[in-house]
Amino acid sequence: MSENNLFPRKRDIFQKSTKDVQNIVGRPSVDTQYQAIFSFGNYQNWLESTNPIGRSRTNGLDFREKMSIMCTEAELPGTSFETNLAVGHHQGIQEEFPSLRNFPPLNLTFYVDADHVILEVLETWMTFINPIEVGMKRNFNAFGRFNYPEDYKEIMHITKFERDAFQESRSKLSSYEFVNVFPKNMTSMKVAYGDTNVLRLSVTFVYDRFFAKFHYDDALSSVENTSSGIVNSNDQLARYKGGQGGLPLGTTTLRSGGIMQRGTTPYNNPDSNYRNRRKKMGRG
Repeated sequence: MSENNLFPRKRDIFQKSTKDVQNIVGRPSVDTQYQAIFSFGNYQNWLESTNPIGRSRTNGLDFREKMSIMCTEAELPGTSFETNLAVGHHQGIQEEFPSLRNFPPLNLTFYVDADHVILEVLETWMTFINPIEVGMKRNFNAFGRFNYPEDYKEIMHITKFERDAFQESRSKLSSYEFVNVFPKNMTSMKVAYGDTNVLRLSVTFVYDRFFAKFHYDDALSSVENTSSGIVNSNDQLARYKGGQGGLPLGTTTLRSGGIMQRGTTPYNNPDSNYRNRRKKMGRG
């Protein structure tokens, strides 16, 4: 037996005409078909309790829908491993093994609307995380005190799709769910006289981890209970074919793949809840 019998042979090299691969190379993914979905479940704590935003400032939409529309740049997350070097397990060989998985920050860029809703939501969110205490904020005795993580950490999704995603038997959706998200850095915005440009706001979010679901086509079916107790599936694909994305903007997606209608209780993973984790560890 040859010692290099596992190396590719000539017959393993693709030798067909480019006409045979036109359907493959002719359908690349484009970077303009995506949607960032702000599936907030705690915004009543950090936004509605301090400064509710009326629909008159969001053109009749929910503020989360407006954030999705105004999100002009997003990122599909990468990931990496920290490794440990093992020496001596095999004579003369050095080996590396993964020890910790790292999740990089999520960077989003928004167009700032004329009503400054985007700016107000993000600034209110960051102020709630570390509010200034003791009466007037100008008071020399004022101090900052951080709120509990379960009160301000949120859920976000980014869905990648293609132009033909809502046609029959075409490309599927791929979604990323970011768990326990909060804004870490909101960059400064330069304003100046001269040429007029659209004001942009860049925000860096951090999160505990993300989950991915690839190539699904049935995740837009919501479950509805009828008066007779029969569970019906209501396909949302037909409703949102012409929009930026397949999911209704501002809705909260379930782990099972369905969506929750407005007015229902948002998804909350108990295992990712900070207070529940402390109870499991016996810390109260």
